[in-house]
Amino acid sequence: MLAVFFQDWKYRRIHVGLPLAIFLFSLYVIQHENKILFKIIVYNLVFFLLTLSILILYMSLKTKKFLNPFQNYFGLGDLLFYVAIAPLFLLQNYILFFIFSMIFAIGLQLGLKKIIRENTVPLAGFSALLLFILIIKDMMLDFQKITLL
Repeated sequence: MLAVFFQDWKYRRIHVGLPLAIFLFSLYVIQHENKILFKIIVYNLVFFLLTLSILILYMSLKTKKFLNPFQNYFGLGDLLFYVAIAPLFLLQNYILFFIFSMIFAIGLQLGLKKIIRENTVPLAGFSALLLFILIIKDMMLDFQKITLL
């Protein structure tokens, strides 16, 4: 997670191997039956892709032409990161994490406005930082676990 944060912060892109490693590690660590884990992943990905589709539709209708979100608003690394973490959450917690990671990213971007010189938000990096904090919290405290770890 920290590698995603540092790469996205510094270069505004992440290596494709990082989300793949996160996804594979998540599959290895989560102790659920294969059918249940598959359902968890599918539900989370359907939510994410539905949200992304609505965003694309909204932006396209607003500009009255098809808008590729990967050119203007959303990076491919962001997409890969949110896909990679799908095994780590039940659907309701994935939705909460998705929403709070957006708020967290906006808050950090505004809070670090003087330090950050670029106009783009390192969404995958800030989300990875939040996930790192949540995983540490889940490992240290035994109540109100957010992740499936």
